[in-house]
Amino acid sequence: MPVRKAVFHLAWPTILAVLLQNLATTVDLIMVGSLGSAEVAAVGFSAMIFWLLSSLIIGMEVSITAIVARAIGAGTPEKASRALGQAYIFGITTSILMIISVLFLAPHIFNLFGVEQDVFNLSVPYLRILCMCQLFMAIISASSGALRGAGDMRTPMVIGFAVNFLHIILNYMFILGRLGSPSFGINGAAMGTSISAFAGACFFLFLMFTERLKIGISLKDFQLDIERLWKVIRLAVPAAMEMIVLQLGLLIYAKFIVAFGTTVLSGYQVGMHVLSLSFIPNTGFGMAASTLVGQNLGANRTADAKKTGWICMFWGMTLMMLMGIIFFSFAKQIASVFVSDPDVIKVAVDFIRAVAVCQGGMAIYFTLAGALRGAGDTRSPLLITLLGMYAFRIPAAWIVTDILELEVRFAFMLLILDYIVRDIAILTRYARGKWIETKV
Repeated sequence: MPVRKAVFHLAWPTILAVLLQNLATTVDLIMVGSLGSAEVAAVGFSAMIFWLLSSLIIGMEVSITAIVARAIGAGTPEKASRALGQAYIFGITTSILMIISVLFLAPHIFNLFGVEQDVFNLSVPYLRILCMCQLFMAIISASSGALRGAGDMRTPMVIGFAVNFLHIILNYMFILGRLGSPSFGINGAAMGTSISAFAGACFFLFLMFTERLKIGISLKDFQLDIERLWKVIRLAVPAAMEMIVLQLGLLIYAKFIVAFGTTVLSGYQVGMHVLSLSFIPNTGFGMAASTLVGQNLGANRTADAKKTGWICMFWGMTLMMLMGIIFFSFAKQIASVFVSDPDVIKVAVDFIRAVAVCQGGMAIYFTLAGALRGAGDTRSPLLITLLGMYAFRIPAAWIVTDILELEVRFAFMLLILDYIVRDIAILTRYARGKWIETKV
């Protein structure tokens, strides 16, 4: 089909899937917000650490999407199935290592960032329970990435809907103590996440082994294949490093926020959740760009591959800027949905408005980064993230908070500087077109 039509055909199921996922986390945060500001800070800060430790799994998802897209575009689906089997091996192995590490190191991690004692006491058991879902998340990520690379965005959407619905029900039971369940507080949120992830992994494996989808798998695909496993790792590592650079940078940046106290940290975490809502159209058009760029390059249609990125960027910017207007205009009302403390709301409003100003710039970066990853160029987004986060945002945060001792809202505004730098770099890289020559 024409490129523009293909973009929307692939983008809307992913946008809907991410919308459902954010709906589930929004409901979670509202439930947690009813427990207190320390609970909000603990859940938000633990989530940042969890995603940092999940970087290899996220990198693996990017890798398998690019590999499968190229294989499908070249008309060799058997290579796609074999690569998926190796992705499962990689994901399961790294997940087990991550779980063991968190069980032993969780207290030291939170001590390193100097969180206040009330947040520390809540965060350590929460992160230990949450990390148990990593094994199931590895299976979900590999399966979703492979299906999206094959052009099937609807199956991950449908399974995501079922998983998130179960997630909301379980968290309603476990956080608040409803439907006959005792209340486990924020630990109940981690329990609900882990159980729903287990259900999602089972759904994906069942469908993959029945071979009813665009890509299937059999036991022979789990036989160790060093060549294909290395291909998965070779593309996954730069994407994982990008995630590590980003999440570690966010944690370092958050360390400057922690110094302002639990109230400011809680408001920042509310704002971070609103920031995650920004990723809904970004993820949809970024995934569409990855799939179509990979498939078009696999079929030697380089002009269509390059055109895809520009179309995804345009529509991503359009939707994101509309969201920015809404965020800026209704920042206080949005923050009030999650917390009732007026001091926390005030902090959240400042951060939400900084996020609102960045919406167009975020769309440019994330859609074009998705296009580059689909081509197999996972190094450029890594280097660009390094530039924006470590050469600009973190040094500027140190100057603003420690040297100039300004209010926290000035630190929030550094988000704008970060994305200006990233946009200039990624527009330059994409426009030059050398990424078309990347080998997968």
